[in-house]
Amino acid sequence: MSARERPRRRDLLELLLEYMEELQRASEEVFETLLEPSRPSWDVRDGCIEPLTHISVSPDEVIVTMDLPFVKPETIRVKPVEEDLIEVVAEMRKALKPRDLGVVHVEGELRQLRCRTRLPVPVEIRAMKFEFRKGILEVRLPRKKVQIS
Repeated sequence: MSARERPRRRDLLELLLEYMEELQRASEEVFETLLEPSRPSWDVRDGCIEPLTHISVSPDEVIVTMDLPFVKPETIRVKPVEEDLIEVVAEMRKALKPRDLGVVHVEGELRQLRCRTRLPVPVEIRAMKFEFRKGILEVRLPRKKVQIS
């Protein structure tokens, strides 16, 4: 193989510049999500409330934990929407009224918990596993292996 046919090796400076650009893009995304206007965590028209959610990223996996009180475990549905987005929907055992939450100016009932969660790093969405125990849903997604050239 001649020198012209071999792929060109990237030098350390090029790799660092690419890494810095990716880091800047990621930080801008995080900054935008922090500054976006807050919205209510419930929607009476759809009859749903958004559960408390926590995302933990480790070197091997992403763990999404959700607080799903008062749900019927058999109704929990976790599905991928996009490569970096999952949706969780669960029916509640009994309807919750906004008045129960201290909101007196809104009428209606909340009958399900619904949440769409964007994943911060690439994951193997098909290998997703979840477990529901004592009102807490834990979704585990293995991280994609990054190949360094």
